[in-house]
Amino acid sequence: MMLLRRLLLFFILLLAAPALAVPALWTASKNGRTITLYGTIHALPQGTDWFTPKARAAFSTANTLVVEMVPPKGPGATAELMQQIGFLPAPVPIESRLPADVQARYAAVKPGIPAQMLDTMKSWLAAISLVQLEMLGNGIDPAAGVDVTLLQRAQAAGTRTLGLETPRGQLELFNGLPEAEQRLLLAAAVTDIGKSGEMMRGLIAMWLAGDVERIRRDFDDSGLSPELERRLLRDRNAAWADFVARGKAPGRRVFMAVGAAHMAGPDSLIEMLKARGFKVRRVE
Repeated sequence: MMLLRRLLLFFILLLAAPALAVPALWTASKNGRTITLYGTIHALPQGTDWFTPKARAAFSTANTLVVEMVPPKGPGATAELMQQIGFLPAPVPIESRLPADVQARYAAVKPGIPAQMLDTMKSWLAAISLVQLEMLGNGIDPAAGVDVTLLQRAQAAGTRTLGLETPRGQLELFNGLPEAEQRLLLAAAVTDIGKSGEMMRGLIAMWLAGDVERIRRDFDDSGLSPELERRLLRDRNAAWADFVARGKAPGRRVFMAVGAAHMAGPDSLIEMLKARGFKVRRVE
């Protein structure tokens, strides 16, 4: 269950919304530069109203938008990348990669992806594909995610956009996992087919309320999978803090939008920026 939560954090971040949506917003200042830090969610129900006046004002005056990843251009680019690194040289039955009790669950739920297709995928890609199918089945669409919307608005306004990571680099976070950990992800995804809608709605409600501390606390699986925790959170937070500290985002006013789970806890991006001499203040 906890590993499934980590996958959900990565792909949705987190449809019941609080009466007033106020996602978390900070400023980080040093040597005359101000970085606005916005904790995002990567998929949402279409039509969700999340852009508060304060966040909109900071975004509209920024000369650079920094996001986790700028998607590759061109039709089929993402699918081609998946094909290059996400598939096996020869099919391996998906059931053989699952514990006995989860095999029974897999046989009972009949996921919407044909077994012949899953058999050709590496275990991490099979897990991700099942989670994405769950998201879409619950009306949660990556096309409505905050990052996608901000990128579209920045490009329309002629604002510079930068990605902290490459599309391949993000997928390699999973592709580089030992097979045993990939299979833990796969088992978690199969176990919760048809049952994760409530968890997804809870995540989105926490995000809309700006409750990053609870997101981080409720979805902490460091004890179960230290490797995944290190790869998806601590190492990336450190790299992103270095990116900011070294001035790789040009301009005096930068709007940096990354997943809200990176904003809480002792190893958060917030704490790492403080350690690098930034004055960080939560403003919303």
